[in-house]
Amino acid sequence: MTEEPCKLRVGIIGLGPKGLYGLERLLANLARMDDPLPVEIHLFNKSDSFGSGYVYDSSQPSYLMMNYVNGYINMWPDQDPKPIVPSPKSFVNWLEEKEGEFPEASAYTFSSRATVGKYLSEGFSDLLNACPAQVIIHKHIGEVKDIAKQEDIYHISYQDSLSGKVISIENFHNLLIATGHPCVNDPESQTQANHIDFIYPVTRRLSQIKERSAVAIKGKGLTFIDAVLALTEGRNGKFEEDEKGILSYIKSGQEPSIIYPFSKSGLPMIPRGNTFGKPDYSPFYFRSESLEYMEAWDGKYDFERQLLPLIEKEFTSVYYSKLFKEKGIELTLSHDFTQVEIQIESFLEKHPDTPRFDFHDFLESRLPDSDVHNATVEFIEKGILEAEIGPEESALAATSELWRHLSDFFNELYKFGGLKPQSQKVFLEKYAGHLNRISYGPPIQNMKKILAIAKAGLIDFSFAQNPEIENSNGYILLNKNKQDVHADYLVDARIPKIQLHRCAGEFFGNLLENELIFPYVNRQEGRLDYRPGCIAINEHGNPIDKSGLANTSITFTGTPTEGLTYDNDTLSRKRNDFVSDWAKSLVEKLSKIQEESELRSTFY
Repeated sequence: MTEEPCKLRVGIIGLGPKGLYGLERLLANLARMDDPLPVEIHLFNKSDSFGSGYVYDSSQPSYLMMNYVNGYINMWPDQDPKPIVPSPKSFVNWLEEKEGEFPEASAYTFSSRATVGKYLSEGFSDLLNACPAQVIIHKHIGEVKDIAKQEDIYHISYQDSLSGKVISIENFHNLLIATGHPCVNDPESQTQANHIDFIYPVTRRLSQIKERSAVAIKGKGLTFIDAVLALTEGRNGKFEEDEKGILSYIKSGQEPSIIYPFSKSGLPMIPRGNTFGKPDYSPFYFRSESLEYMEAWDGKYDFERQLLPLIEKEFTSVYYSKLFKEKGIELTLSHDFTQVEIQIESFLEKHPDTPRFDFHDFLESRLPDSDVHNATVEFIEKGILEAEIGPEESALAATSELWRHLSDFFNELYKFGGLKPQSQKVFLEKYAGHLNRISYGPPIQNMKKILAIAKAGLIDFSFAQNPEIENSNGYILLNKNKQDVHADYLVDARIPKIQLHRCAGEFFGNLLENELIFPYVNRQEGRLDYRPGCIAINEHGNPIDKSGLANTSITFTGTPTEGLTYDNDTLSRKRNDFVSDWAKSLVEKLSKIQEESELRSTFY
């Protein structure tokens, strides 16, 4: 009797973009095997939106927009092995083939998240249609609850979305975990009345908010904008645009009566226009050459003492370079920054009305306590104006987008414990949020909508700066001026961060209990430890145990790696790419089994 070939069984948990990218790389590597062995790939996703996940679900409202220009979006990598689909299309190519369905779309415009979801979903279908003959793919709609290890194989338990039953599938040899955020921000608030801990999908999660009610929204980032638009435009409100491009909001009567947004800083994000096709920026100060003679103790840097001064110089030089250009002169950069400061002081003496740039004031701007609402409106208006002028001409717009250019290099310094323990804590708690706020803001049109809604009297920013909150027959917000208001609902519009120490969630909690993962601790001899709440992984995304031993049968990618990586953009193929090495390594293991058939038993 001929021995039946063994099957390698692979599980991919989470089929948003990161899981989709993992599937694509795995199929590409499997397709070029000379004598392929049979492989089963099981895909687990909470919803039927395979490829897009909740964030890019194609059924969500069209007013939920990307803050990522179309030209940057491409689910197909430019690397070997090539994708298995016959004609992989970038997002822009895909839009162009839709025969007028998106007439205003181009590489330089923004699309809705639903449109991007359609692109990702079609790409997923194309992968299934081009799947190599030896590969069988199973789709499971439901939430994975637990993974159990028995010797060298794994059993996955998931709750089926249709039946509600918990189903167990056995004998997995390798797992890619690409889940999103494992928990909510404030688990202790989940049971409180009229508290909404997460806004997506907006049509379902925000439906309980009654019209003419008062709503407090915690967080003023991109998710806050989505929440406000869902409660206004999503309830049949309309926008009208005049000949100058100024929007006004026309109420439907189905909106809340008032919305009170707030955050720790109280500051809104700075909007941005098209960034695609612009010249690359080459940092002068914040680059590897500047660190050649800088001491890194045990390979770790101090953010405030060593890195921040270089970042500040970069921001300052960019700001004044634009102002000098306006006057027809050039700021001459020098590694001796005092030479730059002499030029700046001379310039300011000749142009005394020019506002002096202070990096820390720019990053952590404070709104006046006396009239926070109008000051916020003016802040938004100025941000829109400068973003429309653009970074080529506007000093504010140029400095606002600068962190986007610096973050690639910063990520290389930051990842896998590159900062000293307490320095990582300082960066995450004091600087990371502000840097995201200035450089990763919404498209200009969305901020214009927020401004129009505020001017229509539906948003009150008076309680925006970290108010005290009391839970009493609803919610009471108390600002620094001792003014208070009542809100019927409290919406948490922040994206949860992984926090194994506070709220691991059921799935990650079980992984902890089963000792398949361990919390990461940033340690350095002679210094206090720091626990950012993330999983301990190595540079390949494999979880490591307390002794530092890696489990190469499990790989994490995307959100679960945050804390040991920085800025996990959900659509980026290049930033923190764990899946390319994962797929290549897995197929190399399979190739060895082809060559050494006696080792097949290791995959049972």
